Amino acid sequence: MNGKFSRPAADTADAHVPLGEADLREIPCFEDEQTAANDYVIRFECRLFQILKTNTRLPRTGKKVIVRVRPGGSLSILREEKALLVEESPLPKKGLSDSHAA
Repeated sequence: MNGKFSRPAADTADAHVPLGEADLREIPCFEDEQTAANDYVIRFECRLFQILKTNTRLPRTGKKVIVRVRPGGSLSILREEKALLVEESPLPKKGLSDSHAA
């Protein structure tokens, strides 16, 4: 059936353009805007991420950062399109005070 309707290309030159600096892994991502807390903690989907002080430029507290989740679940937190070094922190257990936590 395809042979019946197929036609040769009007121009046989390759019409592809160079990719440039685009990163194809970044295109089908979910992005969410979150606020940096006073202690540089980002809360996202019941998870806590501590922005490490080893970053060259920390976001101001109260300012927005972008949480980017790629297909497959890998996650990065960005400030002005640059990834921040973060460490995931465990959520505190409900009903326990600091004196009871072990």
